[in-house]
Amino acid sequence: MQTKSKEIIATADGSPSIYVPELKETYHSRHGAQTESTYVFIEKGLQYWLEKNPNTDPVRILEVGFGTGLNAFLTYAYAQENQKPIFYETLEKFPLDINLLQAMDFDAFFGSEVSQQYFWPLHQSAWQATSKLDSFFEFSKREDDFLNYSSSQTFDLIFYDAFGAHAQPDLWTEEAMSKAASLLRPDGVWVSYCAKGSVRRALEASGLVAERLPGPPGKREMLRATKP
Repeated sequence: MQTKSKEIIATADGSPSIYVPELKETYHSRHGAQTESTYVFIEKGLQYWLEKNPNTDPVRILEVGFGTGLNAFLTYAYAQENQKPIFYETLEKFPLDINLLQAMDFDAFFGSEVSQQYFWPLHQSAWQATSKLDSFFEFSKREDDFLNYSSSQTFDLIFYDAFGAHAQPDLWTEEAMSKAASLLRPDGVWVSYCAKGSVRRALEASGLVAERLPGPPGKREMLRATKP
């Protein structure tokens, strides 16, 4: 469901996010958008994977929920700073308007130089296309519903960053988790801010080994799952 109203909010670490009144949902944690994304997807996802698989080249990541581009931005910066090749494919059913993104003033938070280097190239990249943004980061941006998405390749990591189950229940079912499992390579990792018991059971029913981890600030737990 596309929504009509979106409000820009400041989260606890100063990074901007969006609140959708119709869904009663924020794009990120009010306790810190950048803090949450860094902890969940970079530290507990990408860095965890590379500690176990340091020679993966490139690391292949699928993101469900491009949103403001924050997770992709952090991953792009990580790839460049660590000189680690990454292929990043992101899905978004309802892309945000560029005027809204400009009004969020990411330049002020990240600094204009960093923002121009890593953030805006993601949004300037064409939809339904793959762009080589630099020698360490290949970026594929798809306007698509995850449940309709298909790929001939599998991924090392899935960043599952869809809206919560009360807002998008169809993306947290056993059917959706089974699809995610099918897109992972053996030993591939699924990671999300979500900690619902029903989602953990859906992951396990899909053949993944799920674990609860301490969550980011403001959240007691999160989930990570591995494909045997």
